[in-house]
Formats: sequence, structure tokens, C-alpha cells
Amino acid sequence: MKPLLALLEGRTQPTTRTTRAAMTVLGGIGHLYGAVMGLRATLYRRHLLSAYRAPCPVISVGNLSAGGTGKTPMVLWLAQQLAPWHRRLAIVSRGYGTPATRTPGGPEGITIVADPDGVRLAPPQAADEAVLLARRLPGVTVLTGADRSRLIRFAVAQYGAEIILMDDGFQHLRVQRDLDLVLMDARRPLGNGALLPGGILRECPQALHRCHAIILTRCGSEGLFEEAKGLLTPLVPGKPLWRANHQPADWMPLGETNPLPLSALTATPVLAFCGIARPDSFARLLEQTGTRTTGWEIFPDHFAFTQKRLDALVQTAHAQQAQALVCTEKDAVKIDPDWLKGEGSPLPLLFLRMDLHFPTPPVWLYQRLTALLGPPSSPDAAPHPPA
Repeated sequence: MKPLLALLEGRTQPTTRTTRAAMTVLGGIGHLYGAVMGLRATLYRRHLLSAYRAPCPVISVGNLSAGGTGKTPMVLWLAQQLAPWHRRLAIVSRGYGTPATRTPGGPEGITIVADPDGVRLAPPQAADEAVLLARRLPGVTVLTGADRSRLIRFAVAQYGAEIILMDDGFQHLRVQRDLDLVLMDARRPLGNGALLPGGILRECPQALHRCHAIILTRCGSEGLFEEAKGLLTPLVPGKPLWRANHQPADWMPLGETNPLPLSALTATPVLAFCGIARPDSFARLLEQTGTRTTGWEIFPDHFAFTQKRLDALVQTAHAQQAQALVCTEKDAVKIDPDWLKGEGSPLPLLFLRMDLHFPTPPVWLYQRLTALLGPPSSPDAAPHPPA
């Protein structure tokens, strides 16, 4: 699987006749898929297919490629930036990898992960990213379901939502949006340049003309930003582009509410594990924090952890003389703190919380939010940089 992913992302080239033939076939299927997606976008652009217009502002965060680009941290950052407006906020997303859960008191096809009164569901009944957002954003409504327009109608009618954040919404053309942000991994913005299944792209790069701005994530250096910018600018001349990076914020012990500083584990040997799309990004973050790892356990994205699996991790940690387990916040939402009280010597489990950091303040985005929402209710707390 890893060699195929490297080919799709453009990190390696096919070296055998069989591999080249397979990539050619997959690329051909990708051309057909791209044609269908392009026709669909054209029908929406010409209003031959109708799109829902919400009665409140809709901000979409999405991407052009399959795989992780950091949408969840971006949605979290945006929600925090919107706080000075004191508007009722709702986050709507597809909720991949989870069954359509009918929340008690909710309609069919709509999963109420959280409402203004608190978090109502946990994995596997709710998507892990949705639960992560719900726990980090008290008072914010979080809904998942296949029909985003239906989610928005419900959020407005049931909870009086005044701003909608649509997670993974770039291809969801059935909903009109007032601000369309696309995230791209700065290290490989277009992968190998081909569409699924021959590459990682969901649409042709020309689809970027629909968005209002592009944010290059995992962009830790100015040189990487300039390289990615040089690739994308000819495709979308004049489109605002920023660089952002994920930075470690603190360690949070599972089941507790008081975080620990990043330095808390520098002298502690730990066993690291994760089940995310890009485990290499977690490895780099641990290296950045100076965390001493005795070993790694990598699981598939959206992996459903169980008591038995956690017990096995604890045994492995003991065998490696690790003194703690560490994972990502996305993994932690799927682990019951009571599981740490199982048989044998318990070990603490801590998860790394991250923040999205913009080396250069995205002034255009702040200005666009003000144009869309008006002056914030709490000007002193507004995210605007000094004039």
C-alpha cells in the first residue's frame, strides 16, 4: 500500500513495466472521473443544477486532493477566530467512516454530535474529527450527515445558527458558500498530477478557480512555500495564497482537563501510536517536541481502538520499558479513559494537541470575514492585525 501511495503522491516514479502499465490504466480511469466531475461543476455553474442558499453566511473548508491536509485544525482555528462576533455557530460535515446515527430527538440522516448544551455522542457513533471539534469548541453545534444542505436547514431551524462552517465542502456544490477556502499540502500540492484512482486529486487543478483562497498547510519553511507557490500561481493567477503550519500546543492526559507543557515528556520514554492519514506528520511533531520514543505502532486511518488493542499497546510499552503512551488528539477521542484501568500495570496516556499557525497573518481573510459579518461585537478581541 505504501509504494502505491508514494506513486499517487508523486514521491516516486513507476520503475517496472507492470507498474507503468497499471498507472496508465488508473490514469485513464482518472481522466473519465475528471470529465464527470468537470461536467458536474459546469452544470452547477450554469445553474442547470440547483444549489441551496442558506439564510446565513456559509464558510467552506475543503481540499482538492484525497487524504489529510489539515482541514480539522483549520476549522478549529476559524471557529476560534469567529468568537469575537458572538454569533451562534454550527459546523456541518459528512462524517466519513461512521454509520448514519439517529440521535435521540433528531431526524433521520442527521447525527447531532454536539449542540449548545454539550457533546452528545462519541466514536464510533460519531466521526472522530467531529467529536474532536465538539470537545474543543464548547457551545458550538456539530452535525454530520450526507446532505449538507439538510444539516444547515436543521442547524438554523433547531439551534438558530447564524454562521455555518462546512467541513470538507469544496466538492459539495449543492450548497452555495460565501467564502470558499481550499487547503493543499505544501509538500505535494498536486501529487503526481493525476486524478483518482491514478493520483490523489478529486478534481482537475482548474477547479481551484472556484475557491476564494488557497492555504498551503504543513509548510514549515519559506522555501517550501515559494516552491509550491510557483507551481500553483500559473494555475490560479491573482488568487490569495498563504502558508500555515501545524504546531504542537501541549500534552493532555486522557480523561483529564489540565494540559501539560510540551517539555513534560522530554525525559520520559514513550510508546507512540496513531491511526491517521499521515502518520509521518505526527512523527515529525514528536521529534519537534523532543519526545523520546521507544517504538511506533501505526494503524489505518480512522482505526477503531478497543480495550483489547489498548491492553496490547500497554504490554508492548512495558516490554520496551516505555513509561507512557502517546497519540494524536484524533486518536484519543476514540479511547475510553476507563480502558487504562484494565489488568496489569497501568500507564498514563497523553495526546498531543496542535494549533494552526500562520507565519504571516492572513490579512485578506480577516478583511473578508469583516466584510461578510460586519464589525465584531468585541472589537478588542477581534483577530484583526493592527492597521
